[in-house]
Amino acid sequence: MMHTFLRLFLQTALLMTASLSQAAVTPPKPNIILIYADDMGMGLLGCYGESLVKTPNIDRLAEQGVMFTRCYSSQYCCPARASLLMGVHDSHSKSYSETPGGLVITAEKQGWSNEEFEQKAARRAGIKPTPQEVFLPEMLKKAGYVTAQFGKLDWGFTTWHGELQRHGWDHYVGYMDHVRAHGYYPSFLWKNGERLPLEGNTHADAGKTPENYSQGATEKRRGNREGKVTYAPDVMLRETLKFMEENRKKPMFIFFSTNLPHGPVDIPPAENVYAGNPEIRKAYANASGGNKECGAAAEEYASMVDKLDRQVGAIVAQVHKLGLEKHTMIIFASDNGHEIYYRTDKGRGRGLDYHGGVVDKNGELLDIFRGNRGKVGLKNAMVNLAGLKWTNHEGGIRVPMIVSWPGTLPHGKVCHGLVANYDHMATFADLAGVRMPEGKDAVSYKNMLLGKPGQLRDYIVIDHTIITGDGWKLTMKNGQWLLFQISRDPEERNNLAEKQPKQLERLQAIYKKEAGSPRKDR
Repeated sequence: MMHTFLRLFLQTALLMTASLSQAAVTPPKPNIILIYADDMGMGLLGCYGESLVKTPNIDRLAEQGVMFTRCYSSQYCCPARASLLMGVHDSHSKSYSETPGGLVITAEKQGWSNEEFEQKAARRAGIKPTPQEVFLPEMLKKAGYVTAQFGKLDWGFTTWHGELQRHGWDHYVGYMDHVRAHGYYPSFLWKNGERLPLEGNTHADAGKTPENYSQGATEKRRGNREGKVTYAPDVMLRETLKFMEENRKKPMFIFFSTNLPHGPVDIPPAENVYAGNPEIRKAYANASGGNKECGAAAEEYASMVDKLDRQVGAIVAQVHKLGLEKHTMIIFASDNGHEIYYRTDKGRGRGLDYHGGVVDKNGELLDIFRGNRGKVGLKNAMVNLAGLKWTNHEGGIRVPMIVSWPGTLPHGKVCHGLVANYDHMATFADLAGVRMPEGKDAVSYKNMLLGKPGQLRDYIVIDHTIITGDGWKLTMKNGQWLLFQISRDPEERNNLAEKQPKQLERLQAIYKKEAGSPRKDR
């Protein structure tokens, strides 16, 4: 009998060992947390070279993971978010529509019920998704993930509960209207189809501050706090941490789509940590393009970046508190490049003559933060980029991207591979162990993260612009072809369309095929 018992014991032990070994080889689906900043250029982050504004929590993600230097997204909020959630580039026709904003403000002013708002918002939608369309949260939900988003919901433009359900969201808290999301003190946010009141807030337009930096405007703009008590980003963070706690035993996909640091600038006075900063004050005191009022706004803007960084730190701390750090991949990225919300003449950033230096050739202040600078692969050097948000120049469409997954990804790696914001869908499909839906443009960057051989992009398509893996860029402006070798000319100063006819012809063929083309499956 002893021999029989021993044999059974050994067999059981072997089975348990095999089971444990299999578990080690095939880990459970990782949690995926995508933190999406609003209008944040690479140059605003310490890990990409910023020295004035401190971003220790975001920098730590880069130290513990992989930092990309060639990640691209759209110059506008809506197409950037739509392409991310659909896995297709933003230059297709008939892929998504920009539903007009401002409807939530109208609904509040006119006293609409939730049902009335739902009906009117649905009627305003342009292109309706076909039954075979698959969205990123929908794909992950089918793979067993519980899905949630917080902040500017979906495209960032007007959405509604039915659309959010169709896209595959189990849970959401935030703004359903991008116009309202430009204010930080809404009277309510939306939570799973219901209104979530924010204590002490009374403004239908969310208390949006005017972009007025004339003499004496700061006190008028900042001094009146009536109806502005609860800062919406605090509520969205609180709801995010609560969701993580409640769903810690399930694979989670969280899209933290904050409206920080989008302007107009607004930060609770107690959190204006850069108020009186001597470098900012000195820089704007004598600038012809600005004044001390612009300096005060720049201080608030820097404090908004600080606020976002602290929120990133709170999310990471919650991951550690729940013991999920080895099972959670965190991605930090942005929808667009930098915008100078603290200047009176921000329109000057729309053209090729705008670069990321502190001053221009005449000594006039451009941007104290140098937010549209970036590391571009030239020995990791920081260089100026042309243009800002609203342009398809490098400063408008090249964005930060950092991926951290302790225990799985290498630490402190810098990746110069070409990545588009719509590639998240294919990468997350890889991580979830599911097939990508048909008709998408996304290509997984998983092997790039792990340093393994795999598919690398020959080119990406962003905002009717072709960018190639070997460092060329083609777009059209005012009927003229613009061809740049951005690997050598990241400031886009030298149009080579006439001098490089073979390169022009090569990229024109891609442009004709991709930019403005209909999707193959639609």
